[in-house]
Amino acid sequence: MRIRQVVADMRDCSSAIEDEALLRDAALVGARAGGATVIGEHAQRYVPHGLTLVVFLAESHIMLTTWPEFRMVLVDVLLCNPDMDEDAVVDEIGRLLCPDGLVEKSYVTRNIEPLEH
Repeated sequence: MRIRQVVADMRDCSSAIEDEALLRDAALVGARAGGATVIGEHAQRYVPHGLTLVVFLAESHIMLTTWPEFRMVLVDVLLCNPDMDEDAVVDEIGRLLCPDGLVEKSYVTRNIEPLEH
C-alpha cells in the first residue's frame, strides 16, 4: 500500500494562529474535509509563545505547530488510508488560518508493506 504524508509551511498567517480554539477548529474542519475520524487531541503551549496541536485520527494524525512571531504554521498530515484526501485537509486548514498567505506543500510517499523474511 502507498500513502502520502504532507508537510506544509504556511506563511503570512492571520492572528488566529495564536488562538488555541480556532487552531483546533481548523484542524477539525480539515479532518472532516479529508474524510478522517477524530479520536483525540492534545495541545501544548510554549513560553513565551507558540503552540503545537495534535489531532489523533483513527487513520493517523494532523499536527499544527505555530510560530506567531513569524506568522507561520507548520502542518503535518498523515492519513493511513490511500482513499482519503490529505490535500483537502491542508487546504481547509490553510483557508482558515492563512487565507492571504503562502502555503507550500511537500510530500513523502510511504510504502506500507510486510517485511519479507
